Amino acid sequence: ERDDEVKKEITDFDPQAVRQANAFIIAGACFSLGLKYAGSANRVAASAIIERALWFLELRDNKDTVTLTQRPDNSTLITCLCTAAISLAMVMAGTGDLDSFRLFRALRWKCDDGTLYGTHMAFGAAIGLLFLGGGKCTLGSRPEDVAMLIAAFYPHFPILSSDNQYHLQALRHLYVLAVHERILEAVDVDSNEKVCIPIELSLANSQEPVQASTPFLVANDSEFVELRSKSDRYYPIVINATDWNTRGNLMTLFVKQKAGHLSYLQDPNGLRSLSMQTGSADRESFLKSINLFSNDAMLKSFAKYFCFSSFDDDESFERFCSDIAHECMTEEKSEILPMYLKIIRLIESKGPKRISIENIWDAKLLRTYTDTRERFVEKSAALLNLVNRKSTALLCERIDDSFDIGDSTVLSLAHEDAEKWWDNDPSLAAFLVWSEVPIKCC
Repeated sequence: ERDDEVKKEITDFDPQAVRQANAFIIAGACFSLGLKYAGSANRVAASAIIERALWFLELRDNKDTVTLTQRPDNSTLITCLCTAAISLAMVMAGTGDLDSFRLFRALRWKCDDGTLYGTHMAFGAAIGLLFLGGGKCTLGSRPEDVAMLIAAFYPHFPILSSDNQYHLQALRHLYVLAVHERILEAVDVDSNEKVCIPIELSLANSQEPVQASTPFLVANDSEFVELRSKSDRYYPIVINATDWNTRGNLMTLFVKQKAGHLSYLQDPNGLRSLSMQTGSADRESFLKSINLFSNDAMLKSFAKYFCFSSFDDDESFERFCSDIAHECMTEEKSEILPMYLKIIRLIESKGPKRISIENIWDAKLLRTYTDTRERFVEKSAALLNLVNRKSTALLCERIDDSFDIGDSTVLSLAHEDAEKWWDNDPSLAAFLVWSEVPIKCC
């Protein structure tokens, strides 16, 4: 008698109710994961939801015997499938994840007379959440955000657009109250345009940094502690990112582009920037490069009026000026152009009387700077090159050739009748200063 009762209890159950309970439990677990990790882009949570969504998809599309024994009724199955899709979209909101997008496309592919309005609405909402704000926004996970998400994505989907029996359709729009803009963008300080630069993000509990590029969507509850730019086209920046796990808009990265380089949008492979390092001998292409790579008015004017002329005998001078313009542009030191112009004027001057004692002192100071620059211990000082050695060497050679002073003149300084030597030969004073000979004035 007892065995008969046990057999009756075993056989006296509703298999369809068991299938429904199993499907609802799994769908509810997916919805809980979606609320907990909303906007976090957590790959573990997303993988768990994708696995269950594929299981629901298999139950919907397959017609084999094993699948049919596990399959609940169609209404329950579609509701659970829509809930899993919405849950996955909440986790990956704003990321545009391709795996999730492919799954949503496979889910909404079936479109027949049995597909209800609520099914289309759920899959469309999932795709919309995946590209929330054009990839600039994500969902929050604070208690008030979770409340808005439950009200908006309550897993009871309508049959018609006017179906408000179980859930008011106007509440579907409350998800906007849980949306937060979490995009990290970089702006060029010169052009005031948004640029794309590679960045490196350090994690708190990992020694392997995350490689990314701007614009970059920062997920909720991120564990980033430091951001570093990893581009040779822009000056390096390092930013503390420990406060990014808080809510609110993120700061904008202001970057400055190095001279001789173009942005990644203008020159994706760096070929044009690399070719600029060698300069250009053609007038049109050289001036075009100056206008493209520099916004300095002084440098543009120097390249236009000094680097090219209509006279054939000025070819060496034009080449010298072109080298100076290219140097000032690539090293971003257009403020040195007036000094270079003065050096050019002294090099091109004719006769010893053209070089005054004041210019000799300036040239001596420049020569001393060039000779001692490499002796600096600090690396930054050693890399700082205001004037190239070639220009200094040409100036020193010009000054040495300008003096025409014999040995007899130098020996006469030792006699007593040389008290007024600066009146007899004014260039002698410049020669003594340049040669670092002590001068005694009586």
